Amino acid sequence: MKRYIGIICALLFVISMQSCMVKRGANMDFAKGTDLPKDAEIVSIKVPGLLMKAFIRGEIKELKEDDPVLAMAIKKIKKIKMMAVSGNGNSNLYEKFTNYLAKNDFEELMSIYSDGSKISINTKTKGDRIKNIMLGITDEEDQVFVDLKSDLDLNELNQLIQHYEESQDKKGKGSKELSDQT
Repeated sequence: MKRYIGIICALLFVISMQSCMVKRGANMDFAKGTDLPKDAEIVSIKVPGLLMKAFIRGEIKELKEDDPVLAMAIKKIKKIKMMAVSGNGNSNLYEKFTNYLAKNDFEELMSIYSDGSKISINTKTKGDRIKNIMLGITDEEDQVFVDLKSDLDLNELNQLIQHYEESQDKKGKGSKELSDQT
């Protein structure tokens, strides 16, 4: 009987590990079935929350001392999916990404343009909780998409933003004082 239980546990472990393997195909709904150029390379990674928490538990303990607000935010992440597409200059994949966001009621939190790249941060909320965060990063040839499943409270997000604004202000004042002394 113990042998059967051990075999069943081992099979369940192997099946759960299979979901976090690096794959060569699309792992996001908007990209499945997309006609990409033959020279485009796709790398997809999916990390389940249970596996992610097992590996970063020690890091979170260290982070609690240095940056408790960030540790709290990382703790709220349930699952991560990432897809990188390289050599995809003429594809309409980013357009499909924006259509997917509109169709699934995502709100754009912010867009950043830097050095020819566009970064789009989008959230899906339920009540006062952020349930899903999708990032889209694109430039001329490469595109990266990140899907975070979370359970982050909007108040916690505000705390995170305030914490980093205050830390940036302290760094700015500290460097200004150093330059005034010299």
